[in-house]
Amino acid sequence: MKIKKGDKVKFLNEIGGGTVTDIIDNQTVKVLNDTGFEIPVLIDELMPDYSQDSYQSVIEEKKTEPEKNIFEEEPIYTDTKEVNVYLAFVPENQNKLIDSDSEVYLINDSNYFLYYNYAFKGTKKYKGITGTIEPNIKEKIHSLEINMLPDNNEIILQVIFFDKKEFDIQKPIHKEFNFRTVKFFKQGTYKENDFFDELALILPVYESNLMQQVAENLKNKDLKNIINQKEDQNNSLNKPKEFKKKEPKLIKEVDLHIHELIDDETGMSDFGKLQYQLDVFHKEMASAIKEGYKRIVFIHGVGTGSLKLKIRNELQHKYKQFQFQDASFKEYGYGATMVLLRR
Repeated sequence: MKIKKGDKVKFLNEIGGGTVTDIIDNQTVKVLNDTGFEIPVLIDELMPDYSQDSYQSVIEEKKTEPEKNIFEEEPIYTDTKEVNVYLAFVPENQNKLIDSDSEVYLINDSNYFLYYNYAFKGTKKYKGITGTIEPNIKEKIHSLEINMLPDNNEIILQVIFFDKKEFDIQKPIHKEFNFRTVKFFKQGTYKENDFFDELALILPVYESNLMQQVAENLKNKDLKNIINQKEDQNNSLNKPKEFKKKEPKLIKEVDLHIHELIDDETGMSDFGKLQYQLDVFHKEMASAIKEGYKRIVFIHGVGTGSLKLKIRNELQHKYKQFQFQDASFKEYGYGATMVLLRR
């Protein structure tokens, strides 16, 4: 059954009907019912209501008015060729982050339309929410009642890329997220971001720059290995065997949030927690220097700022030979410090 905004409809499985006010996706519409409430209804559960208009007037209206596309407005296209998709969790109560239900958004940072299937674990099988999102927008697709979630939360997101005009094919995405529900109760979970004015948890589903970088790194690594093998073959006849020098490790990441360091912080004073975090800081610095890392990132969070100040004070006085700076805002927000271990 083809349906559009403004159509009069009746409910197949219930008494009453109403007027279609919005097209949610190719399976679901919003209906303003007889009692004045706007509710989502499956198209398969509706039938046309010609009681208020003659059948002939409906036929004439269909002849004179062109059928509307489900995309009523011209989509927003940008000059970028990047394709980025994110899943976001935004607490409904920003003043009480660790005890708030979350709104789930799908962020489409690309020039493609997305057809998505968002599936989450029900009692026995999965429950799914499907829909279509236009280019370069974010859209709320679900609400999570945090206190009702199981201990281990599992979400699957499947995405197909398409457009109304000619487009380059992108491979479909199948992304699985598995995390413990306790993550939603941790203070450092939600951070400032580029997509919302509120604090949010942003999970990457697909990032074209990251994929391209990984592919190029693999390609360059393979090429380097081939060149090294060729040089080794050429030099093996004239030179004695040499031990290959180990390449220095690039970066080490250490999360200093107290709940990441110990399982139970009950009974610990604020001073005791801070001292424990500083002990871990010194231990990880010594380990990173010994193992030959070029950089180490300490994730300390924003909070009151006491841990950040203590770490930077230690770096200024006990590790003067190393430079330090704020870590990448895009990756860590305001809550991390990067130490450059090259002297």
